[in-house]
Amino acid sequence: MHFPYAEFIRTLEVERQLSPHTLESYVTSIEKFINFLLHYSAIRDWEAVDEWTVRQYLIEFWGRNKKSTVANRLSGLKALFVFLERKKIIAANPFVNLKGPKKDKTLPKILSPQEVAQLLHLPEKLFGEEKISKFLFLRDTLILELLYNSGMRLGELLSLRYGDIDFGRCSVKILGKGGKERLCPIGRYSVRALERFREGTGIAMTCDRWVIVEERGERLTARQVQNRLKFYLRHGNLPMDISPHKLRHSYATHMLNSGADLRLVQELLGHTHLSTTQIYTHVHSGFMQAAYNRAHPRA
Repeated sequence: MHFPYAEFIRTLEVERQLSPHTLESYVTSIEKFINFLLHYSAIRDWEAVDEWTVRQYLIEFWGRNKKSTVANRLSGLKALFVFLERKKIIAANPFVNLKGPKKDKTLPKILSPQEVAQLLHLPEKLFGEEKISKFLFLRDTLILELLYNSGMRLGELLSLRYGDIDFGRCSVKILGKGGKERLCPIGRYSVRALERFREGTGIAMTCDRWVIVEERGERLTARQVQNRLKFYLRHGNLPMDISPHKLRHSYATHMLNSGADLRLVQELLGHTHLSTTQIYTHVHSGFMQAAYNRAHPRA
């Protein structure tokens, strides 16, 4: 089951602007589907994969996994077969009429404003206790401030260059999913973190330089940022299931809880559809319900 694998991955990275996590998920989906074809069918050619084969695979997979896992697996395979059809490796796409299960709506895990404040203070605290270097203190403070103050995705943060930052207006130009650009405020705390990083490390903020780097100037990977966040969560006795993306959830929820307009938050997050942003209104309602239960004598 051969195909231009490297070209396909480049397409996902460049055209789709997929995050490293999503890209890894797509690759896993394809590998498992190929394994199914090789071991449970006589199919050895992409052209022979028809809708019946695909449905058989999904039926088997569906019964043993959550809806969200099935939906993610289907997304990866749909992307592959769109690519195969475009490259004329297949004549027809067997996934074109298939719809995945509707994901159960779950409220995103977030940190409270107090927990966020604690998290943002941890690099300075650990530096004062001589548990991390000055560089890590300044760099990790910058990472946490930018993630929370802008709501940007991890991939967007790692792609940020100094030329994208407007220091005067405290904003950044972000290249989001699908190559769409948006302007996003980052706040004075992030700008101050950038200035302290420059002053404390001597790094030249030239337009073409990556913002989030190792001490040698090389750009960080997504895994490195995730590991740094886990380090601080552990030291702060904060929930260990918080990820960079859940800081984005926290950003959106705190904005709405403070009265921000839903469409403004949609624009800031770079969501194409308002329905994607509306999940945070459910979180907002949850906060209101909890407050009502605590305060009203007949709740």
